[in-house]
Amino acid sequence: MELEEMKSLWEELSLKVEQQEKIQKKVLMELTQNNYRKRLNSIRIPELLGSVVCLGYAAYFILNFSKLTVTINQIFAAFDILFLIGLPIASLLAIRNLNQLNIVKNTPAKILEKFAKRKIQFLKVQQFGLIFSGLFLISALPPLAEIAGKADIIQQPYFWLAYVPAGLLFIYFFGRWGIKKYQKVIKDSEEMIRGLED
Repeated sequence: MELEEMKSLWEELSLKVEQQEKIQKKVLMELTQNNYRKRLNSIRIPELLGSVVCLGYAAYFILNFSKLTVTINQIFAAFDILFLIGLPIASLLAIRNLNQLNIVKNTPAKILEKFAKRKIQFLKVQQFGLIFSGLFLISALPPLAEIAGKADIIQQPYFWLAYVPAGLLFIYFFGRWGIKKYQKVIKDSEEMIRGLED
């Protein structure tokens, strides 16, 4: 075997190894993309179900708005309708932004940079939703009582001293539990992306 033949074989072998590495990297990136999206489904599916519930309640308020005769209840119902439509939209858009992160076509550093921004946006939407859920609870009760024909129940002191604080505590603890679960999914997703740098 001559020197030229050996050089040619060596270059050919190097080229094949290089191509194999590119293929393996692409396959790894595609697998990571699929796993990333599967993890986000554990956030997306509950948010989709919650959005359906919110939109159902918004429709209920819209369909029964004409039954509201007290002005403050009309104002509360309008706030509730906007909240029940706006929050799901904001949440689903934030999840979509996380889900559209293209792991295959970007470098790990660029992916992490984009992920960090989208993560902050998503978590802010969740915190905003938790805070406004308490306001929603308080603003939804009077219109619901009037629609149901039981407006006198909100005039009872035990209603505001027992039921409302219990509802607020439930929202607080349930919301914190949900946000912690979401943070864990987001953290696991971030670690998956960081694994690409290795």
